[in-house]
Amino acid sequence: MWPVDSGIIFAADLPDKKTTFEILDQIAENIDVIKFNYPLVLKTGIEMLRETKEKYSKPVFADFKVADVPVTNNQIINLCQKYSADALMIHGFVGIDALQKARQTATDIKLFLMTQLTNPGGLDFYEPYSEKFAEIARTLEFDGVQAPGNRPEAVRKVRQLVGDNLLIVSCGIGAQGGRYGGAIEAGADYEIIGRAIYRAENPVEKVKKIKKEIRQHRS
Repeated sequence: MWPVDSGIIFAADLPDKKTTFEILDQIAENIDVIKFNYPLVLKTGIEMLRETKEKYSKPVFADFKVADVPVTNNQIINLCQKYSADALMIHGFVGIDALQKARQTATDIKLFLMTQLTNPGGLDFYEPYSEKFAEIARTLEFDGVQAPGNRPEAVRKVRQLVGDNLLIVSCGIGAQGGRYGGAIEAGADYEIIGRAIYRAENPVEKVKKIKKEIRQHRS
């Protein structure tokens, strides 16, 4: 379990390392975890995972949504472990064999399973299997799952399925319509927030305001 202070995972979906570090220099003390997706890491290099962790002393989440055959998935997991990432996201539809092998490979990193994407089209193919993926994550002893924060009812259902031992992180907060604190109120541990913070006129004041709102919904 990571320490929970603000309940915020900052989605660093920014164009370059310089901009990312400028924002993190301002807000790092008010966030719990730093999350990267593929675009920035592909541009700057995977070394940025380790560099960020060392610079800010925060857990680093590689939200790469891994989705391939086992041998490729495991190469990505090992690279993330090598470069000091603390967590990695993987899709559920890769199959039980791939998920089992990913779980075996992820010895030094938390492994999270996607249950449902946050965009409207995320309901097209994911929704019928969201509960199944949550159950698989529990059965295979994953460390956590992602549940859509802009659909609190889905978060609530996932929490019922995975119990208290798995972490739940929720995207879709702020820019995608999810209200601050809504996912945590429904059972999530962390809310993933990016654009609402880094596009704000004053990111520091914005993140402090969000932090205050989230704390009001934590039981």
